[in-house]
Amino acid sequence: MNNNIEIVVDWGILETVWDRVWSDPIGWFLELPLFNQILIGIGLLALIIASLVLVYYILKGVAYLLYYVFKGLYLIFKSIYTGLSELLEGSTYKISGKSRKKDQIITSTSNEPTSSPEVSTNFEEANNQKLPYYCTECGQKLTESMNALLTSRGKAFCFYCGEEFKLKKVNYS
Repeated sequence: MNNNIEIVVDWGILETVWDRVWSDPIGWFLELPLFNQILIGIGLLALIIASLVLVYYILKGVAYLLYYVFKGLYLIFKSIYTGLSELLEGSTYKISGKSRKKDQIITSTSNEPTSSPEVSTNFEEANNQKLPYYCTECGQKLTESMNALLTSRGKAFCFYCGEEFKLKKVNYS
């Protein structure tokens, strides 16, 4: 018994449209109707634009990531340096037995008010107390009820932004 069966495979059945496209892309494109060519051109243009936008945002994200990583590393190293320098400075003063130099505070001994004439025009003087006309935070005019609270309690808040005002007595002696 001789089993010589020969199998013949027709590979032409596996040929698809994509094989025609890849073998002759220009000829395939030119064989299409004009409307299909325009649609394919618009689609390719949209894909190119979308890929460029995607690449832009990826690069922008990487740039932001690198910026914040380096900023974080800078702040970490800065705080480590500051901490170590303060530690070493403190230990140096402890070892040597010297005291640290303290900043000298210069106090003013003049009895004159230090406010300028422009600032004094914004305030009303009543019973040796300065009442503001406007809020220093939001710039809104203060209401009469707020001024009444300020004179009675010595403390009030702006109705618009919540800024706290404390009443200070002015001595003209």
